[in-house]
Amino acid sequence: MAAEGRTHKPVVDRDLCQSCSVCLRECPAELFPELRSDEDTTRGYVYSNTDLASRKVLPPCIGECPLGQQVRDYVRLLEVGKVKEALLVIRQNNPLPGVCGYVCHHPCEKACIRGCWDDPVSIRELKRYAAHYEMDHRGEIVEVLIQRKEPARGKKVVIVGAGPAGLACGFELVMHGYGVTVMDALAQPGGMLVGGIPPFRLPRYVVDHDVGIIRSLGVEFLSSVRIGRDVSLPEVMRDGAEAVVLATGAWTDLTLDVPGEGAKGCLKCLDFLGAVNTGQNVKLSGRVLVVGGGNAAIDTARSALRLGAEQVIVVYRRSREEMPANHEEVEAAIEEGVEVQYLLAPKRILTENGTVTGLELVRMELGDFDETARRRPVPIAGSEYIEEADVIIPALGQRPGLSFLDVKAISEHDTITRTASGMVPGYEGLFAAGDAVSGPSTVVEAMGSGKAVAQQVMDYLEGMPRRW
Repeated sequence: MAAEGRTHKPVVDRDLCQSCSVCLRECPAELFPELRSDEDTTRGYVYSNTDLASRKVLPPCIGECPLGQQVRDYVRLLEVGKVKEALLVIRQNNPLPGVCGYVCHHPCEKACIRGCWDDPVSIRELKRYAAHYEMDHRGEIVEVLIQRKEPARGKKVVIVGAGPAGLACGFELVMHGYGVTVMDALAQPGGMLVGGIPPFRLPRYVVDHDVGIIRSLGVEFLSSVRIGRDVSLPEVMRDGAEAVVLATGAWTDLTLDVPGEGAKGCLKCLDFLGAVNTGQNVKLSGRVLVVGGGNAAIDTARSALRLGAEQVIVVYRRSREEMPANHEEVEAAIEEGVEVQYLLAPKRILTENGTVTGLELVRMELGDFDETARRRPVPIAGSEYIEEADVIIPALGQRPGLSFLDVKAISEHDTITRTASGMVPGYEGLFAAGDAVSGPSTVVEAMGSGKAVAQQVMDYLEGMPRRW
């Protein structure tokens, strides 16, 4: 910004502009709102083509991040080659930078102002680059993180579930001086990161590294312990803990609820992915139909191809625009040979001698918008037809399994209810986080929930003594 003439009229001197702060609304020209409509400038173009003027949290990339990552800070550090410094900025808010570098759905990039005129900043890929630096310099990063830890408070928290929410909660608590034990039903920590997401999307060494950092900070992990089977909730709550956090996720598959679903060759999605991801000898052949439109359906289809299926078809009841799976994952599946058919819903599974032979489908059309803000699929009368199949895998979504809780703590949506303080009703000192509360969500959303609940646990422990 410069001034000219006796009236000191402000003008924009483009040669003086060294960096654009328009996404922060910090350009000097912001003092003169009429300049927002100057279509010959970046600023004017941005205001005309984005919702920047109405944004309450700036920059938009931070506003959209469930973890509140300081995106601009670490991107600028990476730009000048200060990778360690950038990684340590990331580590202020993100306990799983390696994981996020691979499977975050990057809402920050969707909000990036740069994307309104060409492409957004590749924030996720930059985080991946920084995370790989950390893998090569693990010792010095752990040393800094240990220095950042607050002094021990002499209070213990038990977290049930070692998925993204539980890991994020544990990281936050241990960094603030609390003793943390995380127990999980699986043989290794990670939850859906190791039990649901295939290794071709999320390499296991990445998960192992992020979990290893958390372990190095003092978090204790107990594996192959399922609440309600190997240990009861009262036992967990009595085991020397001042607070307990349920981060058990959503591990129960939704069913098609159509005739024939129990036939041989109709597989459960999470059982299938779990077997594949734990290295079990799973073989497929022939024609595989996957029913669903989320990331689990796409992961299942891509895994089926890799296991020898001759043809894999994903059938989804809405259109491509309503499909909840990440766009890039759908594109990758199609490039690999997966066929995706839209506006189809299952009516019944055809069998012969108790074995799957096909799937009867009905064509759909989109009607009015429903509670999910998507158009409701409506069957077209008389449009039924048969798709032959050797294997059918429903991948409609998941719900939490909460049989270990009192029914009063379970919502009508089969999720855990919470009070405003984050506590589970009827249980003193018991908190809940992640998909067990929200239903299936993204990795980074579950992490954000875990971080938020960690703060609620700290508020509770610092303000109220143990009452068990």
